[in-house]
Amino acid sequence: MASSPFLNRHALLRYLTLGWIACFAAAPINAADYRIGHCLGGCPIGAAADEVLLVRSLYATSYSAPRESGAWLAYRMRAGALGIASSLSREFITDPDVPGSDAGSDSKDSKESRAQQQGLARASIVPLVSVAGTPYWYEANLLSATTFRSQGLDRGAWSGLEWSLRNLVNRRGEVTVVTGPIFESAPSGDAEPAGGELPTGFFKLIASAEGELSAFWLDQDFAVHVHHCDARSSLDAIESATGLRFFPEWDRSTMGKATLDAQLGCIRKP
Repeated sequence: MASSPFLNRHALLRYLTLGWIACFAAAPINAADYRIGHCLGGCPIGAAADEVLLVRSLYATSYSAPRESGAWLAYRMRAGALGIASSLSREFITDPDVPGSDAGSDSKDSKESRAQQQGLARASIVPLVSVAGTPYWYEANLLSATTFRSQGLDRGAWSGLEWSLRNLVNRRGEVTVVTGPIFESAPSGDAEPAGGELPTGFFKLIASAEGELSAFWLDQDFAVHVHHCDARSSLDAIESATGLRFFPEWDRSTMGKATLDAQLGCIRKP
C-alpha cells in the first residue's frame, strides 16, 4: 500500500521527530533511564525481547514484529486534540520505521485472511476522531498502530467507551490512556509468540494525574449490545493477562483508590 501524500509532505518533520528512535535499538531500554511524555507514571515494563519502543508525536508503543502488534500503546487524550474526522483518510499506512510492516506481505495477507474468517477487521488502536484536531492524525493510520477487532465489540462496548472518554476529556481536559491487545497466552521471558497470532480481547487503562484509574477488559466475543461498563476490570487482572507492569513509578498503595468510572458513565458497584 502506498504511503499517504500527507505523510510525504511532512517527511522532514517525521524524520526530525522520529529519527532519533534508532538510538534505542543500540541498547536495551531501561524504564528508569528515559521518561516518555506519553506515559503517565512511567511506560509499562516487562516487554518481550523482540519488542521495539516507538515514540511518535501522538503516542508511544512497544511493537512486536513476530506478533505484528503493539503490546501496549500509551497516549495523552486532550480536549484540543479531538476533532471531526469525516474528511480525513482512513487508509492504513505502511510504517517505514518497522521492517516487515508493509501491507501485502505474505504474512500480512495470511493474517488478514484468518482474521476475516473469524469475523475480525483491521482497526486503528487510537480512534481517528480523538486525534483529528492535531496535524499528526495520520499516525493513527500507521499499520504498526492497528489491530483486529470484531464488529460487535467495535460497534458496541469499544465505541461506547470511546464516546464516554471524549465526553470526560471535554469536561476535564486531559487523561492518559494505555491500551493494547490481550492474547490467549501472554509472552513469557524470551519465548517467541506464534506468528500472526490474533488478539482475544483488549485492555484499556484510563488514568488521571491525580492517580484516579479505571480499567476495562473488552472481549472480542462481546455482542454489540454489551455496555462498556460491563467490561470493567482491575489493574491486577490486566497485568496478569499481559505480563506487563503498568504505571511502574506510581505508589501502589494509593494508586487507583479513586476511579474515573462515574465520569465514564458507570456507577461504581459497592
